[in-house]
Amino acid sequence: MRALFGLILLVLATALFAETQEEAYYRALKFEEAGDISAALQAFEEAAALPGEYTEEIQGIIRDYKAALGKSEVSDTISVSFWDALHVAGELGLYGLHYKETGMDKGEMGGDLFLNVNPYLDYISGDWAHTFAASVQGDYFLNNNNMPVLDTNDWNIVLGLEYTLLGKSMLLDLGYDFNIEGKSLSSDFYVWFEKELFRFEKQRVGAVAWAYYQTSGPMSLALYGSWHRTAAEGLNGTVYVGAKYEADSVFDYKAYFHSYDDVINDTTGTLTADDLMFRYALGKWLGPIFRSRISYKFKNRITVEGKLNLYYRFAVGGPDSEFEKIRKFSGTWGATVSWKHWKLNYYLGVDRRYTRLYLPRFYKKIYTESSTLTQLKLGVKWDF
Repeated sequence: MRALFGLILLVLATALFAETQEEAYYRALKFEEAGDISAALQAFEEAAALPGEYTEEIQGIIRDYKAALGKSEVSDTISVSFWDALHVAGELGLYGLHYKETGMDKGEMGGDLFLNVNPYLDYISGDWAHTFAASVQGDYFLNNNNMPVLDTNDWNIVLGLEYTLLGKSMLLDLGYDFNIEGKSLSSDFYVWFEKELFRFEKQRVGAVAWAYYQTSGPMSLALYGSWHRTAAEGLNGTVYVGAKYEADSVFDYKAYFHSYDDVINDTTGTLTADDLMFRYALGKWLGPIFRSRISYKFKNRITVEGKLNLYYRFAVGGPDSEFEKIRKFSGTWGATVSWKHWKLNYYLGVDRRYTRLYLPRFYKKIYTESSTLTQLKLGVKWDF
C-alpha cells in the first residue's frame, strides 16, 4: 500500500511540477542512499522515461540493479526495441609517448593517434543481461622512425568480437581479436569470469579468473580477489589482488653464444654460419599482482581518476638455470580528468610505466635493467 501511495504521489508531482530527468535522477539517488532499493529502482525507471542527457547512464544502472537483484518483484517496465538496444560506442584519442631505458643517452619520443568504434547490442532475458559487441580499432604511430626500441609499425588494425553475460551475482566476458600490424597477422583470445561473493551498501566483493592467449606466443592466467564500489556520484573504486602466471617464447642466448664460439674457434673449417644455433624456449613467470582504479564523480559531471598497478614476478622456467634467477617488477601509475557533456566524455591524463629487471651476471650483458614509458593522453569517448 505504501508503494502504491508513493507511486500516486510521484505521478501527481510529475504532472504538477513537470519534473525533469535530472530531478528524477537525483531523487532516485536519495532513495538509494536511504537504502530503499525498490523505490530507487522505480525512480530510475521513471527518470529513464523522461528526455534528457542521462538516459544511457540511467539505463545502465537499471540493468545492474535487475541483474543483481534477480527477484520476481522487480518489474520490467521498460520495453526496449531492437533499435533502442543497439548502441555505438567509440573513442578518438592521441597519446604522446616518451620512452627511456638504461644506457640510452636520450629518450625516444613519438605518438599514437587512434580511433575505436564499437557497435553493441544489449538484451535482457529474465535475470540475465546479454551484450553482443564488435569492434574496429586503428592506430597510426607518429614519429615512428625515431622510436626504434619500441619497434612499432606505422599502423595497425584490430578487429574484435565480444560477448558478455551478466547475472545476479556473476559476470562472464569472452573475446576474440584479429590483429593486423604491418605485414604481421595474429589473433588473441581472452576470458574473464567474476563471481560476486557478497555485497554491502554500494560495495561488492568477489573472485575473478582471467585467461589470455595470443597465437604469436604470449599467454597469461590470473586469479584475483576483487572489490568494487559503484555510485552515480562520489567515490568509485575497483581493486584486484591476486597472482598472475605468464609464458612467452624467449631466445636461447647461451646456446647461440656457445655455437658462435664453436664456429669462431673451429680449426677444421667444417663449421659455418649455418651452424649457429637459433633456438627459442618457453619463458615462464609467476608472481603477485595488484591493480586498482579510484575515482570521484562530481555533480558538475567532472570525474577525477587515479590508478596504480603493481606486478612482481619470478622466472620459473626458461632456456637455462641462469634465466630462472631473473626477477621482474613493473608498475603503472597515472591520473585522468574527464568531463561528460551529453553523450560525450572528454578526458586528459598521464600514465607512467616503470619496468625493472633484476639480472644475474650473464644476462646483464643482454637485457635492459630498467625502462620508463610515459604517456600523455587526450581524447573523447562516446556512447550513442
